[in-house]
Amino acid sequence: MMTEEEAIKIAEQHHGPKFEFYKITHGVPDNCSLYGSFSRYPDDVWCILCSAYPHRNDLLISSRAIVICKDTGKILYDGDAGDEG
Repeated sequence: MMTEEEAIKIAEQHHGPKFEFYKITHGVPDNCSLYGSFSRYPDDVWCILCSAYPHRNDLLISSRAIVICKDTGKILYDGDAGDEG
């Protein structure tokens, strides 16, 4: 089973050098609207929320969500978190 720290490291490597971590949750947070067919049960995935456009504080935009399988470390979703506003 992957730890929070390991999941954050995978997301950071995947995102690139301008990674700005916001938070990590068990499963997909209620305030997010993600598209995909991956499991949304807290025991199955980590959801890392980070900046979609680093250093752009002048825009009202949603976070970037990177969903990672806790068992395999595979990225199941990478895209808009749908949490703007």
